[in-house]
Amino acid sequence: MSAVTNWPVLAGSYQVGDPQAPVAVCALTSEKLIDPLARLPGVAIAGKVYTANVGIEHMVVNIGANPAIRFLLICGKDSPLFRPGQSLVALAERGIDEQRQIVGALGYDPVLPTISSAQVASFRRQIEVIDWSGEDDLTSLQQCIDGLVARNPGTFATGEEPLAMTVPIPSEAERFTPILPGGKREPLQYDPKGYFVITVDREEEQIVLRHYLTDHTPAHEMRGRMAGSMFLGLVREGLVTQLSHAGYLGEELAKAQIALQTGMRYDQDRPLRPRENAPEMTEGVQPEPSAGESPAAKPPSMGRVGPVMTWEQMQATAPGATVDVAIAVTDLPATDLLAGAVLEPDAADPFSTFRRTEHQVRFHWTAETRIVMGGQEDLQVGALVRTRGTLGAGNQIEAQQLVILTRVGRIAEP
Repeated sequence: MSAVTNWPVLAGSYQVGDPQAPVAVCALTSEKLIDPLARLPGVAIAGKVYTANVGIEHMVVNIGANPAIRFLLICGKDSPLFRPGQSLVALAERGIDEQRQIVGALGYDPVLPTISSAQVASFRRQIEVIDWSGEDDLTSLQQCIDGLVARNPGTFATGEEPLAMTVPIPSEAERFTPILPGGKREPLQYDPKGYFVITVDREEEQIVLRHYLTDHTPAHEMRGRMAGSMFLGLVREGLVTQLSHAGYLGEELAKAQIALQTGMRYDQDRPLRPRENAPEMTEGVQPEPSAGESPAAKPPSMGRVGPVMTWEQMQATAPGATVDVAIAVTDLPATDLLAGAVLEPDAADPFSTFRRTEHQVRFHWTAETRIVMGGQEDLQVGALVRTRGTLGAGNQIEAQQLVILTRVGRIAEP
């Protein structure tokens, strides 16, 4: 029997060589090997696979649909989490169990739910698996392929048309309900954790993400080069509470990464475009737009919120006025009182680096005091706390808002 027409039968991450050839090559996660391997004599198809479930299912169906293929050469770098290479070897050696899990597979979720045990049995009879996982030298791989071609046993004979074509295949079993993009997003300014300003630092080749609280107080800064790792950092710190907000940030960080890598101009909430020697918008604080609000409709920049007050500025403030002060907590005189040394902003990094003074103040807080970052459990000796409130007698402040800076701030050595 000759190779079937209209092959491969399922789409995937592969390149077809000679459909009449006896060798299929799985380069695992080493995508760079696919093109040169597919061009070698004797190779029917070369592709990659990342998972030990859907990826292997599609491989079983496509190989099973072409009886000319008799060898599966595994090479390239295996995924340390999904382990598709090890799972393919286990499938060839031991098959699947009653739950359709690959027996002996060590990767993540090695289950083949949409193919039958008969398809797997046919695949195991048809194919000899050659495990060269980790090998990426093209000369060595070509020599291996030449050796396989030399001992080709010929077309796989089942006495009928290929089994993979007579039973349901994933494209028939996987039926998806179509949905349309778009929808209503909650206004981003209502995220209780605040909002973010994203810029790119060309000199340092970094994405700069600054987090502001809902009252526009600077809170966190993150720098990085990869959108994925930066977004995971936001998730780790619990700084995003809305799914719509998370989607927005993922999109903007991805745009910033592309701009950094390609040299395009990045402005938050605007399409990427050529730089034309124009600087990015890096000054000022502009909250993210609400759903349905165009960037042009945003209010003008509100400017940067200033650093905390110095001791001298606080002393020049009349009682009853609002102050914004940070302290290093040294005592808890009562359950609703914090006492400590006044911290003054460092000139080089005024929002997260402070200098300790010898002056003492106390904060009085109540159940109505808003804690916008951190929690009551963080109000302890050693904490760095910023407060906004009303200045009273004896350098005591009636706190309206507390921001726990312990995890993001530091005290500079004198």
